[in-house]
Amino acid sequence: MAEYLRSYIFYTFQSLTKYDYMAIGWILFLALLLLILAAIVKRRTLSYFLLFVAVSLLFVGPVVVKGIMDRYLRVAKVDISKIKPLTYSRSLLIEGSITNSGRIDFKRCDLALIIYKQESNILKSVAARLKPMRVEIDSLDFPLPSGESKPFRIIVDHFNAHDFNLSLQPRCYP
Repeated sequence: MAEYLRSYIFYTFQSLTKYDYMAIGWILFLALLLLILAAIVKRRTLSYFLLFVAVSLLFVGPVVVKGIMDRYLRVAKVDISKIKPLTYSRSLLIEGSITNSGRIDFKRCDLALIIYKQESNILKSVAARLKPMRVEIDSLDFPLPSGESKPFRIIVDHFNAHDFNLSLQPRCYP
């Protein structure tokens, strides 16, 4: 899980485009403007409210802007066609295709495969998602132009679970 978070943070900062920089810069400018306005305003309640909004915008704003930009510019969809445990080895084969539905071309994509236990209880299911059995990150180093689709194959070695769920999350970078 630490490898998953480390690679996500590294490639998030590496994949920022000029649109991301402009949006994050605008949010930071707006937060600075609200801080200055909070210092100028005479009424204490309005000043505290502006200070609260500015600080929350400073911390939450870039994350929300990155999420919105990811949903608008960098949309990738994964279709899984086959999940098959191999019979003569303890491996799991996953085949499918990844489609670039975004507005920009991708230079590389990472597929984060998260395997967790299948639970019937809701609380145990949430706990299983928070602490997965296995996390694999597979890098697809081929370019993926906008509107195109390419196949992928992931092999998970030393896999011996019988009842499991999996989640496959694409992270694509321009």
